[in-house]
Amino acid sequence: MDIAVEKKELIKWINSLDNPIVIQQIKNIQKKSAESFDFEKEWAKSITSDELKKSTKEFLKSLPWEK
Repeated sequence: MDIAVEKKELIKWINSLDNPIVIQQIKNIQKKSAESFDFEKEWAKSITSDELKKSTKEFLKSLPWEK
């Protein structure tokens, strides 16, 4: 489907909305898409591959494996 047609259908649907909760959810999506992605902030929250490997091994060992 052509993007112009999709936009037109979305606009028509949005104009038919009367539920304020749905409208607020659409506004939240719009706000979220407008925010820029802060790579440095996300990078600071990351873990190393060694940390991932260690935590994965610990998690797998904690599971109740039956042979």
